[in-house]
Amino acid sequence: MRVANFVAKYSTANRSKAVVPYDKIKATEKWVEYSIDIQDMSRAIMRATFDEKWKLAAALEIAERKRAYMYRHKNCDLGRASRLFDAVKDLPSTK
Repeated sequence: MRVANFVAKYSTANRSKAVVPYDKIKATEKWVEYSIDIQDMSRAIMRATFDEKWKLAAALEIAERKRAYMYRHKNCDLGRASRLFDAVKDLPSTK
């Protein structure tokens, strides 16, 4: 994924109006999604330009905060999440 896509995905200006009930949050899947994004952003930050690094660092901080929230969520099954992450972390990107 390109740096601009990560910045847009984790931008603070992107406020969704949809409200998902707390009990319906798929915390395990979200934890995996954020973990993959964090891994990809950590790799991308090394080859980004100076201006992109600041934006990417801000997006990385937001993604880490979201992953920590999903870890604390009652619907998060960390055993399943870590197995899913291990299964997909080395797959090639589709973009």
